[in-house]
Amino acid sequence: MNTINFIKEVELKYDVKSIKVNNMEVWPFLRMAYCFAYNKKYNFNKEEVRISLWAKIKRIGNIFYGFKNLFKKYDYVVFVSREDCKKLNDNMHIDQFGDVLIHALSDKKTLLVEESRNINLADIKKISYKNIISHDFFHFFGEFYFFNKNILISNEYILKEINRKYKLNIKYKTKILKFLNYMKFYRRFFNFYKPKAIFMIDCYSLSHQSAIFAAQRMKIKTIEIQHGVINDSHPAYNIFSELDRSFFPEYLLCFGNYVKKIFTDNNYFIKNKNVLAVGSMYIEYMNKEYQFPKKVIKLFRNFRKKYKKIISVSAQVGTENKLISFLKKSANINDKDILYIFAPRNPDKDYSNIKFPPNIIILKNLNTYQIIKQSDIHSTLYSTCALEAPALGVPNILINIDGYAEKIYSKLLTNKDVTRFIETEEEFVSTILDWHPKSRNEIMNLHKDFYEKNHKKSLKIALGKIGINLKK
Repeated sequence: MNTINFIKEVELKYDVKSIKVNNMEVWPFLRMAYCFAYNKKYNFNKEEVRISLWAKIKRIGNIFYGFKNLFKKYDYVVFVSREDCKKLNDNMHIDQFGDVLIHALSDKKTLLVEESRNINLADIKKISYKNIISHDFFHFFGEFYFFNKNILISNEYILKEINRKYKLNIKYKTKILKFLNYMKFYRRFFNFYKPKAIFMIDCYSLSHQSAIFAAQRMKIKTIEIQHGVINDSHPAYNIFSELDRSFFPEYLLCFGNYVKKIFTDNNYFIKNKNVLAVGSMYIEYMNKEYQFPKKVIKLFRNFRKKYKKIISVSAQVGTENKLISFLKKSANINDKDILYIFAPRNPDKDYSNIKFPPNIIILKNLNTYQIIKQSDIHSTLYSTCALEAPALGVPNILINIDGYAEKIYSKLLTNKDVTRFIETEEEFVSTILDWHPKSRNEIMNLHKDFYEKNHKKSLKIALGKIGINLKK
């Protein structure tokens, strides 16, 4: 049974709404912990991402990142990820999902909260907006959950039964205590700044859900910005029981109108009318404004003198080893005609110990989108780049390792002129060499329903519908 069917079975079979602490439902923020655990155990055993003790210690220092910015007043708080920070031609960094939003709301009245995880935070001097702090500021104080008192869980037996039946070992008490502690801290934070709205790029981490819950209880608008795939198989966006919606965003700013299709009357995540298509700032920037430096144009011109096809390969945290093994075998099948440019999810990671064949390279000075734009074909397991590459005019070959590419994209990316699925290394190589895709403009046109055009205008219209008055 796949993960979406697991969570559907649980939410239809058990009275999960009745599981409460202090009259507050807890299943809305526990459900994803159960999904992740079930997925790892039964469906897709991702490679474990280990973070060194030193890296964890270094993150403590992140609480002082942009610390002086805490002593200002803000109307809006925007939660983003360091992974989505991109470099422009002038070496300034922007957030690909939040940049236009921040400038539309007002640079001076908006606080950016950047989640770094295991990636180094950006140099503040090279960021196009200055009011920024690290999300580790919240993590540091939120993790002191052990100071909380014991809790009484109404209908706790249901959680025990779910653990027993599906052979899971979710430490739900710890997660509830963490949630409560995060929520208290966010309440104090919002009570001090009194923002009109908060924005975030995902709604299902424990920290983000506690922020949403705290904000909604304080009548602060909550808006999610789409950053990844949203479809009928994503458990975070498909809720089968009528849970308290205070734990989920009121509004969703999505890439294209195709997203609205999954939010039917039987899906209790969000109201369909509150899903608003705004496109993508960075996709539009890459298509209309970005100019490649001469040295990059020369670099790829030299690649094309040596190879018939250039393939950009987008990686994901947790599946890199399988992808790298697949690529190395593919590269050895034909090492003369195909160049693979591997784009790591973590640009700071050291790959010097991996013995890549000569026709697999990493270009650390270019981001994933720049590489895709210069490629003939884009490939990945299941990265969101599978949605973005055709919007840049580049077709996909999705590698169906462990069946995950088909699970996520087979119902979504159905046009074979845009996306093809392969199983083996031999099929991968033959598809690359034999496929002669349509022109870039034709591919973008075939993919037009996935991204709303004119991002700035679409965003302003969406914010107006939400009731946010923009700066004059």
